[in-house]
Amino acid sequence: MSQKKLTKRNDGRFKVNYGTKQFYGKTKAEALKKRDEYVASESIGLNLDYAEMTFLDYGLNWLSVYRAECGVSQQKQYAKMVEFTASALRNKPMRNITVTDMQGVCNRLSVYSASHVAKYMSMIRGIFRTAVAEGALIRNPMELVKRPKCKKTAGHRALEMWERDLVTSTYADHDFGLCAMVMLYAGLRRGEALYIDVDRDVDFQKMTITVRGAVSFAEGNQPQLTDGKTDAAQRTIPLVPPLANALRGHHGLLCTKTDGSLMTQAAFDRKYDSYITYLETRLNGCHKRWYGKTKAHKALLEAGEELPAWKDITIRCHDFRVDFCTRCYYAGIPLKTLQSWMGHSDAQMILQIYSKLTKEQEVNDAIKLANYMTGTMNVQQPESLENTAQISKTA
Repeated sequence: MSQKKLTKRNDGRFKVNYGTKQFYGKTKAEALKKRDEYVASESIGLNLDYAEMTFLDYGLNWLSVYRAECGVSQQKQYAKMVEFTASALRNKPMRNITVTDMQGVCNRLSVYSASHVAKYMSMIRGIFRTAVAEGALIRNPMELVKRPKCKKTAGHRALEMWERDLVTSTYADHDFGLCAMVMLYAGLRRGEALYIDVDRDVDFQKMTITVRGAVSFAEGNQPQLTDGKTDAAQRTIPLVPPLANALRGHHGLLCTKTDGSLMTQAAFDRKYDSYITYLETRLNGCHKRWYGKTKAHKALLEAGEELPAWKDITIRCHDFRVDFCTRCYYAGIPLKTLQSWMGHSDAQMILQIYSKLTKEQEVNDAIKLANYMTGTMNVQQPESLENTAQISKTA
């Protein structure tokens, strides 16, 4: 190596040049070692500009390029996944990330849903494929990583009869009650229910409720007014008597912040949690934190009796909408009509619910048939058949 490329700085450190790169050390040997390591890495295809980046920096840059067309909320979700990974890797440079590192990170995802994990794995694999192609590392550390077993999460469901009765009988006792009723009896989405203004959107003469827009939290915590989730979101729905009775006498928005303004995402979450807690308290006779501590419960325990089992409320917000769709199915509402009422641009989502309900109905019908054929089911004959039987006897 030419001595011109190795110089001593005024601060006492040594500098060695290699192309456009400079390497420094307290001694000549240290500076030369750093240069030789760079040359060796370059010879096997590593791009040290990328290889020395932390996963956080590389991942966020990757998102800005390869997920640029995603919506704001989706971008935020991906960014959180990158930040979660970077934190678990403790800011390791890209070149040092191993298969074992990434398997450990992925194992932490077992508490999440399968859909969340699938989205995460797809994004992370994409990041590392690009990293290998750009020379940030030699081998893909996701190549042998196995997807963790995830917790099983049930899909959205229709309400049970006792849940529906509880919601209907208590709507006037909680601030969220009217919102719940609108979603339950009109099939509105959360954001649509928050946008409903009784004076503007409810017609008690024509018995209709009109959806003109929705509140969205896609941009973050603050509410944003939109035209709705789909092109068919703006629509008119029949106002059924139970909902009409609940809405009469109410004015303005159904559910607001204390100052009367539109709810933020955080305010809504607190309100809904409060509503579920209220329903549980109403159902069980006391707040959960007082279960087993009330005078009545202590008296039961002292008498050697068991406490009544605590019953949780597991209703999710979208379950109200699924319940509306389910009851329309059993009411025989035509698919195209329900598609309009639900505000879907196509019928695919409704068909999925209908298909599930049809299979459930087939099972129930098969049980009925088996019971009838074995004589364990008391089936009332139609009057015409009974008359025919009487005639044949007299004949």
